[in-house]
Amino acid sequence: MPPMIRAILTLTVIVASAALWLIRQRIGLEVSAELLFGLTAFMCVAVWLFPEVKKDGSGKR
Repeated sequence: MPPMIRAILTLTVIVASAALWLIRQRIGLEVSAELLFGLTAFMCVAVWLFPEVKKDGSGKR
């Protein structure tokens, strides 16, 4: 995955997490801040850390 797409995906995850944090009381979400920010950090790191699966083209398993 190109770095630009990774960066956009990371920013999207951070913005979605921040929006969820701001409206969590209104929607009745009873999630701790540590869990919410921990999952956000894990998702952002995982996008950059784990490599993309590449096929070798041989067709054998």
